Amino acid sequence: MPNSVILAERRRALRVPVRGIAVLYTSGGPLRGMIENLSLNGALVSVPSQLLESELDMEIRLHEGSGWVAAQVVRVESHARHWRIAVTFRRIDASLCESIEGAIASARGAAQRRPILVIDENSDRKRDLIARLANRGMTPLAPKTPLEAIDLLTRSQLHVGVCLLAPGFGVPSTDLRAVLSDNFPWVSVAEITDDLDATTHHAINTWYATPIARIAEAVA
Repeated sequence: MPNSVILAERRRALRVPVRGIAVLYTSGGPLRGMIENLSLNGALVSVPSQLLESELDMEIRLHEGSGWVAAQVVRVESHARHWRIAVTFRRIDASLCESIEGAIASARGAAQRRPILVIDENSDRKRDLIARLANRGMTPLAPKTPLEAIDLLTRSQLHVGVCLLAPGFGVPSTDLRAVLSDNFPWVSVAEITDDLDATTHHAINTWYATPIARIAEAVA
């Protein structure tokens, strides 16, 4: 099989961790869920209640665009207080294919940039930490306000999966950690300490354990 065909199939099957909405249209009415990963072949969706259908229509809403698929359920599993629904696509809108391609491109870009959010009210320590991360090939993002931090975390195309945390914005780090846990559960939090070598090392190791980091290997 030609290499171009193999690469096209790998790209089509590549599951990308994304933040998006899926609306599953069931016999009991619409069921809204969160997309955990997505490819041109299928998706993994977290929903608040169990699903009984084996085939259904699904609306997918991404930052890059929205569209419809006809899906077949291949796996249903309980996870914490939610249910994970794995589906394969039997039919998909052409416009949605383009949106998923865009999401894959964003994920690949994030895997190359390696973004890490840095929140620290100690400006000297933050500046040194940012320099260390940049020298190690990461892309540190240092918001100046809580609203800017939220904006960076909610930009799905950035795929920020790690936050280095110390007291910031006049708020204790424990309170900031609670906000991140409640509103951005996909973000891994690492504490900033005065040992910047250890903090940098731990931050990089944490990033390489994120789902987005594994994309770099998948598309290599």
